Amino acid sequence: MPPDIEIIVGTYEEFLLGYQLVAPEDASQDESQLKQTFADKSHAGSIKSVAVQGPWVASGGSDDRIFIYDMRTRKQAQILLSHAGTVNTLVFSPDLTHLLSGSADGHMIATRVGSWTTEGDWRKAHAGQSVSHISCHPSSKLALSLGGDLVLNTWNLVKGRVAYKTNLKSKRTLGSSPECLSWSTSGDHFTLSGPLLLEVWDIKTANVVRRAKTPSKPICVGWLNKDDCLVGLENGSIAWISIKDETEAAPKVIPAHAARVKDLAYLNGYVATVSSSGELKVWKVNVERRELEEIASTNIDCRPTSLGLLDLSQFGNARPQEQRIKIEAKSKGKAESSDAAKPAAPRGFVTIEYEQDEKQETKVEATPKSTNKQKQKKQKQPAPQESSEETDSEEEDDSDDFFEDSDGSSADESRKRRPQKRKQPNASFSSKRKQTKKK
Repeated sequence: MPPDIEIIVGTYEEFLLGYQLVAPEDASQDESQLKQTFADKSHAGSIKSVAVQGPWVASGGSDDRIFIYDMRTRKQAQILLSHAGTVNTLVFSPDLTHLLSGSADGHMIATRVGSWTTEGDWRKAHAGQSVSHISCHPSSKLALSLGGDLVLNTWNLVKGRVAYKTNLKSKRTLGSSPECLSWSTSGDHFTLSGPLLLEVWDIKTANVVRRAKTPSKPICVGWLNKDDCLVGLENGSIAWISIKDETEAAPKVIPAHAARVKDLAYLNGYVATVSSSGELKVWKVNVERRELEEIASTNIDCRPTSLGLLDLSQFGNARPQEQRIKIEAKSKGKAESSDAAKPAAPRGFVTIEYEQDEKQETKVEATPKSTNKQKQKKQKQPAPQESSEETDSEEEDDSDDFFEDSDGSSADESRKRRPQKRKQPNASFSSKRKQTKKK
């Protein structure tokens, strides 16, 4: 029986892809197969980061937007517009209360899960420079972040401020841009990587307890347990590193891909890896022997950027054969654009449709009617009543109001401003009335 996991992949081609393991069609074959479950193209730029926790999937891209998906209904839950730069990193807190995001605009933002309102906005988390990595502690009370200032920040999420800072400029082994920031499953250790090195730090002593030299540059890290982690390398191999070994011991290198390992993730005894060439593989992990057994592979025909694993057992062991993604009708204009955006491929893509498409269409139709009414209202009033979006983004305390106003309060205001009589109606509206009378 294939494992109940779904692989979520973000790509440079703006696609968010989903794959599930299925049993082989031919009973004589032992190897499972990867079947594509959906392909969504909501971003207007390449996807830079993907976060998966519980039923939620979040994707951030170069279009400065964050899309939230509820995989229980397979629909889009929210669009976050809190950043003004590329969203480099996303992570859900393990207790599923907040979503932490870091951007090229220098902001690190904590968003409440469910209401999707901004509860914390650190505008200069790294001296105003880009926030590149965020990792949340298993207790959800601490977080680590890396930025362009080469400072490792330890955040107290309970008080909402930096607990202490570690200057990494003096750490020559980590190079000019440390990467692979990741907590262990127990929260006692975390990793940092340099050009040809991976270091495991102890949170209690703030010292390096394991230093492993790698044959190639480390790209990504996935923890298996409190002691063992897998490191994806630039040459396509995977390095197995354990804290139980000696401090300077060489890691075990396992051949995996012909190209760079772009990202990897571990869940319930299985590891999913994806290479820069688009090769996606699923491995069964043997911790005692430190071995990886390949059970399925496919090519996604896209350049991947990030990867996450969704636990399907929380939904009642949903399988691809029984699962159906609800597809709702769209307007002709939007249907043509979505069809044109799909890449030409021999297999069919299943897209996720959203309920709020119809709401957005009604808002667009209502705007030309309300503009004439607002102009007549502004002639009587000496100063505008509504504040611009730029002033809202400059005040931290008004960040929650930005999300509340976007729920559709403008429709109520337009009804209140409707004048009883209009002296000069638009010609387009009068022509419509004549046509209705003729009918």
